Amino acid sequence: MFLGRLLLLITMTLTALSGLSQQPPAPAPADAIAKIRDQWCKDLHDKRLDEIVSLYAPDATFLTPNGERVNGRDAIRTLTKQAMASFTSDLSFQSIAFESSGTLAYDEGQFRETLTSNANGTVSHSSGSYLMVFKRQTDGAWLIVEQAWVAAPISINPN
Repeated sequence: MFLGRLLLLITMTLTALSGLSQQPPAPAPADAIAKIRDQWCKDLHDKRLDEIVSLYAPDATFLTPNGERVNGRDAIRTLTKQAMASFTSDLSFQSIAFESSGTLAYDEGQFRETLTSNANGTVSHSSGSYLMVFKRQTDGAWLIVEQAWVAAPISINPN
């Protein structure tokens, strides 16, 4: 009787342990951040406001190219909503440097953006540098806590 219970206990333990080893490993921070960066561009282009805002921590800060400081998800939502109402963005990032340590990571590089005015179809092109700082949350997700843009002068070209 005792031997049967012992074998059952060993079997249950081994089954539980084998299930743990089959869980996929968490993505490396660089891969997770690259995915967020790409999703950010796509969400902006496709005007998915809720999705893009969900990439930010509740107390995140966004520094605009003109030096304005936008604090918190609600303010970032308002800024992003205004931008989406005014323009359609075709944006790409080129990461130059990435580093992570513990629960913090940063990604910096260059961006290129084509903005098409929703009002009159005017197209403008810009480029510059960006910096995004991320913090890993208790659930393992990475969220943007700081984002800064430094843009070169914008050139405007009629259609």
